[in-house]
Amino acid sequence: MVVVEAITIGMVGWFVTPNITELMRVARECAADRYKLLRGSKEKLGKLAEDLEDIKRLLDQASTTIVYDQERLNDLWHLKDYIHDAEEVLDQFVLEIKATSGLINGMKRNKVSSSLSKQLVKVINNLGETRQRTRDLQQLSQSSVLRKAETGPATVRDRSRGSFLGYDKQYTQLVSMLEQQHGNKDTMRKEQHVIAIVGHGGMGKTELARQVFRDVQGKFGLQIWVHAYDKKTEFELLKEIWKSIAGDKLVGDMSLACLQRELGNRLASQKERCLLVVDDVWNHERANSEVERKEAGAALDLFMRFAKQGSRIVMTSRAEICSTTLNADATIVLDGIKPEEITSLVKASDTASLTKDCSRIDELLNKEVPKLNGSPLAAVEIADELKRHTTSSEWCDILKNIKQHLGSVLSSHLCTYRHLPPHLQRCFGFCSIFPDNWKFEPEKLTWMWIAHGFVDVEAIQHGQSMEDVATGYFDSLVRRSLFQQVESGGRGRTYVIHEQIHWMIRLASVNNCISISDNGSHNAATRSIPTTVRHLSVTSSCFDQLKEYDSTVINKVRTLLILKNDDGTGGDTTIDKGILKKFKGVRVLDLTQTGLTQLPGTIGKLKHVRYLGLPSTMRTLCDQLTELLFLQTFTVSNDGGRKEHSCQLQKFPRNMSSLINMRHLDINTDCITNISGIGTMVKLQGSIVFRAMRASEKEGHGMSELAGMTSLSGTLSIKGLDAVASKDEATAAQLAGKSSVKVLKLEWGPPDPRQVNEGPTGPSVAVLEGLQPHCHLEDLHITRYPGDSSPTWLGGLPMLTRLYLKNCRKLKALPALGGLPCLQLLDIKELTVVERIDRGFCGSSGPKEPVAFRNLKKMVLDDMPELVAWDDMPKGAFPRLSDISITDCPKLSTLSGLQWFRCDQVRVKGCPVTPETLRATFSAHAPTCKFY
Repeated sequence: MVVVEAITIGMVGWFVTPNITELMRVARECAADRYKLLRGSKEKLGKLAEDLEDIKRLLDQASTTIVYDQERLNDLWHLKDYIHDAEEVLDQFVLEIKATSGLINGMKRNKVSSSLSKQLVKVINNLGETRQRTRDLQQLSQSSVLRKAETGPATVRDRSRGSFLGYDKQYTQLVSMLEQQHGNKDTMRKEQHVIAIVGHGGMGKTELARQVFRDVQGKFGLQIWVHAYDKKTEFELLKEIWKSIAGDKLVGDMSLACLQRELGNRLASQKERCLLVVDDVWNHERANSEVERKEAGAALDLFMRFAKQGSRIVMTSRAEICSTTLNADATIVLDGIKPEEITSLVKASDTASLTKDCSRIDELLNKEVPKLNGSPLAAVEIADELKRHTTSSEWCDILKNIKQHLGSVLSSHLCTYRHLPPHLQRCFGFCSIFPDNWKFEPEKLTWMWIAHGFVDVEAIQHGQSMEDVATGYFDSLVRRSLFQQVESGGRGRTYVIHEQIHWMIRLASVNNCISISDNGSHNAATRSIPTTVRHLSVTSSCFDQLKEYDSTVINKVRTLLILKNDDGTGGDTTIDKGILKKFKGVRVLDLTQTGLTQLPGTIGKLKHVRYLGLPSTMRTLCDQLTELLFLQTFTVSNDGGRKEHSCQLQKFPRNMSSLINMRHLDINTDCITNISGIGTMVKLQGSIVFRAMRASEKEGHGMSELAGMTSLSGTLSIKGLDAVASKDEATAAQLAGKSSVKVLKLEWGPPDPRQVNEGPTGPSVAVLEGLQPHCHLEDLHITRYPGDSSPTWLGGLPMLTRLYLKNCRKLKALPALGGLPCLQLLDIKELTVVERIDRGFCGSSGPKEPVAFRNLKKMVLDDMPELVAWDDMPKGAFPRLSDISITDCPKLSTLSGLQWFRCDQVRVKGCPVTPETLRATFSAHAPTCKFY
């Protein structure tokens, strides 16, 4: 019954993809384009935009309505399909216009205008017909709340029968927090007022609260239990509290103010502490603001305001976000009890009967209990199922198919899923195509969501990107306890989905998402998948069998993941081109778990691809890759998390610059230097390595190419700056406009012995002056700079945290850096002509000037052969400097400038300074000195 419910109900908003707004925009842009289309096409495109807008208006109002009627569900499936068709037709129109205008290098205009027009007419007719049938959805009840049984303080099962077992540490912690009292109000710590118990459905939150509720009786004068499910307002929650206190005295016509007064008086009259348990708290998903979402919390504030000092609130919730919303001061997380405790709960159903075939039963328990993932509810459910049967063979059958007997657990998780807003349901359901225990990398997952148009462009606020919104979606799922962070093994943040929750979303998404494997959720032997499926993962051993599947269904699949086999084998070095080209509508194509070394030319047929993932074994990219105009993400897997050892691509196709929609190049950044014309990728984000080139050179990049790349973020590394001839050429890069770049690396090439020495006005000085970054830069690296003076802007970077100056062999003096308020690390190496570090290094001085280097913590001086002295420092400078490293400065004999420093550690190597001299230098504080 639960399985049927999982696949036969749906939320209206789930079916209408949020990128419908984007489709309207594209349709109108195509209709308004100045390039000629077949007669009547522009009018039809305008009609398509109007129809899409009408559909959006109709169904936005019913987005959270849950639909149970199968006929209406079928209409919604058709509507979803037709919107996908509209997206594909619009893609074709965009390609047609680009080809006609010559904006796509090497792409010839296809003679498909007549065919496209017919497809457009068909889409418009289908949308119009389905729209009429979905109009009545506006009249449906807007409630999206699923019914749940009330909970109370009475334990469902007696403890002696094993219903409460495990969580000893959490139990002790909770009781301690409830029993702790303070002598007076001044010493009362707020951190102990509200305690949240958080965990997945079936993890025992309510049972733990019940057990503690019973065991602390006598320590509170008044104990109140409230079932908070679907109580979203202060009034609703106060009514439940009042009913628990007043019993038969009903709220009646009391207003909120009256209820607040009566309840406040009742609580204030209590001479002893009070305990309030608020069980089963859910996030108010339909709230329009944070204020509305937190409204129910006002009821808890009222309780704490009028209840006697030392009173406590215990809340249980599946989502961490709820403990934050209701201002919990402490959180106890329940993530499962131990396997031996699960076994005890299972056996508790009828221990005497289980001894009939004890050895066989124990063997099965040891094998199958891990599948319950520490869930007490699952254990109790299996125990109840065993109790209803009397033979050992029946018990064995139950234990062998243990997941098939967890209806209550599945129902609990399904409730969590159904309460998600449509945009989170859509994103989370997509995750069902990944295997159990898959380690999700948030970045890549959100890029896939973006490729599918799951991100609502109307939700993007000023200064945000689609990636910011998608990351917010992921974080929302984490706060609802649906993802759990795990050790990454050097791959950055990674998360897993609890196995039972993963199982639930597979059932809930089975009409849309399928995994095909010999042992998977959908066995390959069936040779068919539902016609509604749009997202597919398949193991290597089953991929070739897809040739026997219905091509009309395969054509409409929008995600294809080829995975390793269940036993870890796979990684085929070739792929059937005939099967691959059937996936004409695919948008996310992930081949990272294959062993491909060459990308087949068939890829050029998959015009709609937005996300392409390739394995680290890939050596050669075919020219057809550049025909994927809509490609947003190109990623090469980084085995072991070490990108520098993963990408083995020797070169890129000549026309990579055609991929103007590229947002993410997730590859070794050094490989990016091989992409010519990269400046056309103006939407590109993330870190890149940019190699400047001279006009006479064929490889590299002109500095002006950087001008339009304003979305770059992370690290921007510019190499070969000796090829830049003037300040104007450097300024053309417009570095000041790249506000998301946090790390800037500027690197000149090795010295050319054929060049004469530059004077102070040489091109390198002017070039560096023209490379002024934005004021929020955090890290700056300058390497092999051949000029003799520092840029004027270097001392004016207020957010700069780390500065590295390396191999600047003509720089005569250190720049004045003392005024940088955030600078924490200064690393200076191979400045071979600097002779002295003095007061000029600190910048302006005077009674009204701020303390120099007020946040610098570490300073490194390395390989400075002409440095003779570090002296004449203003008193009070470097107040937080704790670590100094001085290496290979053979002439450095004076460190008198350090006398006022309160440094903890000084390391010296290759310098004539003696330990005695160094210790005597520090008049205020003698640091730990290490000589090598």
